[in-house]
Amino acid sequence: MMSKVKSFFRNFFQVAPFVLSNTVIFIPYLLFLDVGNNPTLESILPFVLFYTFRMTGIFLLKSFRLNVSSFNILILSVLLGGLGSLIGIFGEFFHYCYFLSAILLGISGAWLPVANTTVNFHEKEQGFTNMTAKKYPFAFVLFVILMMLLNSSIALRNALLLMGYTMLFIASYHTITHYPNYEIDFNKVDRYSISFKELFLFVTFFVLLFVLRVARLLFEPEYLNFVVIVFFGVFIVLTWSLNKHKKELKLPLWLNLLTFVNGMCSNFILLFGTFYVAIRMGADKIPLALYLPYICGIIIAMFGGKILLRSVKKIDPKVFHMGGLMLGLFLLLFIKFFPIGVFVLSFFISLTGTFLNQVYYETERLPKDQRLIDKYMTQAKGSLAQQFLMMSLLWLLTKQAEIPVVVVLQITAYNVQRPEAIAIVEKIHVISIVFLMLFFFVVLYASLKVNHERKKNEL
Repeated sequence: MMSKVKSFFRNFFQVAPFVLSNTVIFIPYLLFLDVGNNPTLESILPFVLFYTFRMTGIFLLKSFRLNVSSFNILILSVLLGGLGSLIGIFGEFFHYCYFLSAILLGISGAWLPVANTTVNFHEKEQGFTNMTAKKYPFAFVLFVILMMLLNSSIALRNALLLMGYTMLFIASYHTITHYPNYEIDFNKVDRYSISFKELFLFVTFFVLLFVLRVARLLFEPEYLNFVVIVFFGVFIVLTWSLNKHKKELKLPLWLNLLTFVNGMCSNFILLFGTFYVAIRMGADKIPLALYLPYICGIIIAMFGGKILLRSVKKIDPKVFHMGGLMLGLFLLLFIKFFPIGVFVLSFFISLTGTFLNQVYYETERLPKDQRLIDKYMTQAKGSLAQQFLMMSLLWLLTKQAEIPVVVVLQITAYNVQRPEAIAIVEKIHVISIVFLMLFFFVVLYASLKVNHERKKNEL
């Protein structure tokens, strides 16, 4: 009897890394967003710090060229996340604790998913799989508990949620250190150097994103002007650099582009979706019309994605994933189908991410422990590019309409009722979706071109 009880609870321990790697992006995001509900720097800083480190942390990881394994990175991200969650518990009583908690959870959120996915691939090659089919119900139970806590209005909700997260990090540490091929030794770090390109990207994107978030939350138009002007300068430099070194790319063009645009879609659905739903449907509809279908899309893709993929084996996986993403974008054009579009797009973003993980891991042109880091970094570039491009477009359209720049910030805070501002939101809505769909056609063309050349060489 005792052995069955131990086995039952052991399953909850063993699914902890899976649960964390799939929730560390959005659960702390929503938690710190709720913490920063007052328009003061002290109030919004935890959310700004978490979001900025989470979005740019992958560049920080890439900038330090350490000769360490994915196990080292995974353990470090678990320790940082566990410490961040533990400190965050006291944020309910001492607000400044949220600052350090947000930084640590942000870095963990940037590193843990990529390291955990890489380790899972490594272990699978050695004949071990931690997440077997029988463990998914246990993971689902933990997902439900976390979501119930997140949506509850009980006293000390944040402290309880972070307490649960601390326990998950502890369980993850225990599980990972008991993997059959687990090996970690920081003393083996025999090569240390800095990649100035990635360090430049980290510092640049960190500063721009930090200032942009502060501008949006505190309604500071001067900060937005700064971000837009600097972004255009950085965009020109990066475009010139990419064009100059495009022949040095180690991966196929279609793979880089699909990863990039998948990141763009991921950011678009949350960033634009939030203030679009608020302005068109009302801020009280955001949880049901946006967050619920978004999270359901991720969870169903996680648990049911393989079933769908098995039924469409005859279709080129690249075409199938891009078709699903474009269907989701098309549905977003119609306000009546917006929640359905969010679900479809979220589902295929998650499914495409899993597909890309497999493709990157099987790419032999990159070092094994760097393959998925490159994938996540390209995805982050797409996410950041979409955010800055959309805010720049908002800024340009308000200038064209001779509306004060502060209106842009009011739009993103869904605090605007002016008809001309709502018209600008609709323009952004259509332009963004059309741009993303055209981008997919470019990716599709690049993919079909590679297929055509491969068949030609086989003849």
